[in-house]
Amino acid sequence: MKHRKHNIKHHPDLAGSLQPDDGIDPRYDTRSSGIAQGKVDRKATQLCSQIRRALDFIIPEALQDSDWDALVLDVQPAPNTGHLLVLLQAVEQLDDAELKLLELAVVQRAGIIRTAVASSIQRRKTPTLTFRFVPT
Repeated sequence: MKHRKHNIKHHPDLAGSLQPDDGIDPRYDTRSSGIAQGKVDRKATQLCSQIRRALDFIIPEALQDSDWDALVLDVQPAPNTGHLLVLLQAVEQLDDAELKLLELAVVQRAGIIRTAVASSIQRRKTPTLTFRFVPT
């Protein structure tokens, strides 16, 4: 079977004039999406609040054998819901060395924390959690 070569010259103009967004896939056009207009993604906000509620119980339980405790201040998408930033704060006033030890304790238990989060949320894939401590 012969292949025909299409000649562009024989096709009439499909548009009266060319625009800057011609040829862009509409799925990737950010001009009309709510994110580009400054609107907050509702589902991302729901997921972050759901994970924050779960972490309010999981973090103290994971740190029960350590000398310190931490509070969850906020959970934010970083940069999307596949990877979340968890902002933590020590319950009591700690110096820099103790804060580093608390951060190390949380990072060492990150797998246990993520597993507990996975069992408490209803998603196929559990987001990766990054922990950052805010000084008191």
